[in-house]
Amino acid sequence: MKDIQSVYVTPPMLADMPQAFAPLTERGISVIHNNGEYPMPAAQLAAWLMDGQAAIVGLDELTRDVFAVCPELTIVARNGVGLDNVDLVAATEYGVAVTVPQGANSTSVAELTFGLMISLVRGVVDNHNRVQHGQWERLHGVELAGKTLGIIGLGHIGKKVARRAGAFGLNTIAHDIAPDHDFAREHRIKLAKLEDLLANSHVVTLHVPLDSSTQNMIDAAALQHMRRGAFLINTARGGVVNHMAVATALDAGHLAGVALDVHPDEGNVSSYMLGRANVITTTHVGAYTYESLMYTTQAAVQSIIDVIDGKITRQVLNPEVLQHG
Repeated sequence: MKDIQSVYVTPPMLADMPQAFAPLTERGISVIHNNGEYPMPAAQLAAWLMDGQAAIVGLDELTRDVFAVCPELTIVARNGVGLDNVDLVAATEYGVAVTVPQGANSTSVAELTFGLMISLVRGVVDNHNRVQHGQWERLHGVELAGKTLGIIGLGHIGKKVARRAGAFGLNTIAHDIAPDHDFAREHRIKLAKLEDLLANSHVVTLHVPLDSSTQNMIDAAALQHMRRGAFLINTARGGVVNHMAVATALDAGHLAGVALDVHPDEGNVSSYMLGRANVITTTHVGAYTYESLMYTTQAAVQSIIDVIDGKITRQVLNPEVLQHG
C-alpha cells in the first residue's frame, strides 16, 4: 500500500464539514478541497488529481483516461452510492480501490421520495404556483391510503421507502433482481415481476442503479403496462427513464403525474419535462441533507483509513486490488 499523504475532495460543500475529516487530519493527512467547478468533467478531474493518492468524489466523471494519468492514485471513495460515473473495470486494472458508503444516504432519499409522492398526488407544487400568481383554486388530488405502491429496487433505499409506506396505509409490492424474501415477509410486501408491478401500482417509485440492465427501464413499453392515471417517481438515476416516452404518456393522459429528482443530463432538465403542471423536477437533492452528507463523508473517510490500515470491508467494490496489492 502506497503511503497516503493527502486526500482530494471534489464536492465543494464538504469543506463546511471539517469534523468529518478529523480522522484524516489527526493522522497528518492533508485534505485538499475543490473550490471550482462541480461535478468535474473527466479532463478537468484528471488534471486536478494528477499527483493525488486518494480522492473523495461525488458525481465527477472517473473514466479510464483519469486513472491512466493518475499513477499515484490508490483509492477513490464515492460520497454517494451510485457508480455509473466510475469506470470500475479501469479502476481495477490500474490498481485503484473504489468504495461506496453502503446505505449512508438512504434515509434522506427515502424521505424525499415521500415528499415528492405527497406533492405529486395532491398537486402541491401546481397549487402553490397558482396561488403565487393570484389564482385561488381548490384542486382535488387523491389519497395515498389504500392505494398500491410499487417499489422497483428493494435495496437500502427501497427498504426504507417500504417501511414508511405502511404508515401511510399503502399496500406495497416490489420488484428486485435479488429480492430479500425475509424482509418482504416481515413487512408484508408482495414480490412481483416488473410487468405485474407496473400494471397494479397507483404509484411507482424507482430505486435501482444505472447500468446496462436498467438503462431506459421505463420506456414506452413499460409505460403501457402501467395503469392509467398512475404516478411515477424517480430518485434513482435519470437514465433509468426515457423522458420522450414519459412525455407521450403524459400527453395521452395515461400518466397522471411524474416527479423527477434525477435527469439524464445532470444539471439540465429535459425539454420534454418543462412547462408541465403535473411534473415536479428537483436538482438531484435526494441525498442533500446535512445528515446524509455528513454520514456519507464520514463513511468515505473511514473507508480510506481502512484501506491505509489494510482492512478490506464491504464498502470496497473491488477488493482484489487490495488482496493482490
